[in-house]
Amino acid sequence: MSQVNDPIAQFLRENNKYLRNSDEADRLFSKGRKIEVVYAVVSKGIPLFRTEGVGDVNVLDINIGGKVISVPTILPEKMQAKLRRRMLEILRNNNPDNNTLTKYEQLGFIKITDNNGIKSWNCYVAPPGSEGGTDIGLCGYCPSCNILGSIITRNELKTAGTAYGLKSRVVHDPAFGTTTYKDAVVELTHNKVGDGVSYTGMSLFQESHVVPGVVFIGKLVIYDATELETKLVLSSLSSISRMGGGETKYGSVQVIILGLNASDRETVSSYDITRYVIQKTEGKLVSPEDVIKLSVEYLKNIKSFKILADPNKKIDEQNIQININNNEITTLWAKDNYNYSIAIVNYIKKVEGKEKKGSQKK
Repeated sequence: MSQVNDPIAQFLRENNKYLRNSDEADRLFSKGRKIEVVYAVVSKGIPLFRTEGVGDVNVLDINIGGKVISVPTILPEKMQAKLRRRMLEILRNNNPDNNTLTKYEQLGFIKITDNNGIKSWNCYVAPPGSEGGTDIGLCGYCPSCNILGSIITRNELKTAGTAYGLKSRVVHDPAFGTTTYKDAVVELTHNKVGDGVSYTGMSLFQESHVVPGVVFIGKLVIYDATELETKLVLSSLSSISRMGGGETKYGSVQVIILGLNASDRETVSSYDITRYVIQKTEGKLVSPEDVIKLSVEYLKNIKSFKILADPNKKIDEQNIQININNNEITTLWAKDNYNYSIAIVNYIKKVEGKEKKGSQKK
């Protein structure tokens, strides 16, 4: 499945006890097996890390040695939304075949398209509908839904009598900026170009942007995942190249996975690492290489962490791309994810009293 010299394959092999087996019957119930992932987001454009609408970049205060320092911050919901979109892009590159989708259809999942006998799948993040619902485009059964969470209703599953929340197995810390807000953020004036025309008229507006070179330190934890599920999350995270509002124009970033740790408890937070970096740099806009070096220095004190970033390399040389190939995605759909979906359907049937007496699990 993986090359012998692949550091990710080696890490997963050495920490197999912290991964779940795809054939486990009780995979819906957590055993507290965790893969911690510490990463850096390096601003390479002028990204907009805000909540919604026009406004300032999100900012939080951190107390370091009695001194309160304000830093720009990427909130967890923004990382989760981008992770989901990137994951769906990867999954769409290998649409499951007819036989696989037929198996999901037989479980009762609805959002499967049949065009002259050719079945297809799509899952997407949609804005709220007129009825006030959210995530109306999520299918409820793909690897993205099963890993990152979804709502399963009778619109997704025939046997669902009510709504069931499927909790995300990826949890996040905020990604804190390592540079003070005043040095990291600048207000720029933009021309609002009309759609379909080449002139700007008199329409001007201002927005707050993160300047190039600012580094954010984030952390996520993957709970109770199989090897292939873990690889899909890591592949999605490491290949994010744009983020934030107006990302097509402003949001160029580089995501560098700094290190991994497998455990039954969390050992570090993005807050801890950020405080360490700011104590050393006083929150100044130092080079991204300096921030990476200090972050790795902190992580090396946690002996169980596997360091992936090279503190001696330049940012553009930190090419830590974690890939999941098409064969692995096919197996993920047909085995790991399918067995998880069976567990979901069986649990819903049990809760609603629809489980046939004497029936056995598939």
